Amino acid sequence: MKIIHDIRTYFRNNSLKSKLKLRSNQNRKRINFEEAQTVGLIFDATDNDKRQTALSYAEKLSKLGKKVKLLGFFDSKQDSVDFTFGYFNRKNIDWALRPNGKSVESFLQGAYDILITLNPLTNQHVEYISALANAHLKIGPSTNNIDSYDLMIDVRNKNSVMDFIREMEQLLTKTNIKHGASKV
Repeated sequence: MKIIHDIRTYFRNNSLKSKLKLRSNQNRKRINFEEAQTVGLIFDATDNDKRQTALSYAEKLSKLGKKVKLLGFFDSKQDSVDFTFGYFNRKNIDWALRPNGKSVESFLQGAYDILITLNPLTNQHVEYISALANAHLKIGPSTNNIDSYDLMIDVRNKNSVMDFIREMEQLLTKTNIKHGASKV
């Protein structure tokens, strides 16, 4: 079984590389958290507590005047229509381990100032989406896939979304410093 998974991963990685070559000239610019107007949030929606934390964080960002687009991942094949956010699940993963479906395509068509993968652990399906997303700044968990994120957060031995948010906000606060021209 491992050899089949390795073959699937090989095709996934080749597909990602070819798509990234086509997007290599994306218009990227420097952005800080305070100035960001649009935020894409990808999160693990399988666990109710993690889902509620992500939805609360999205509401907090909306109250700060940011336009937020959500994409949840359910680690199952069961569909649900009861959610107010776009989502994908195991049914939306093709043979080469690539996420697809209407919600994924809609999310990838959006342009974001900041894209946040709100999960302290890596997920190959979410990394694939993040790598292809059109965002000026991509934030997510520490991973070996350098194409997925510009800023990686390692919360070391903590599996809490709240810990991830705290670490991320603390780091973003430190990088939000505005430097003005000095008077001579």
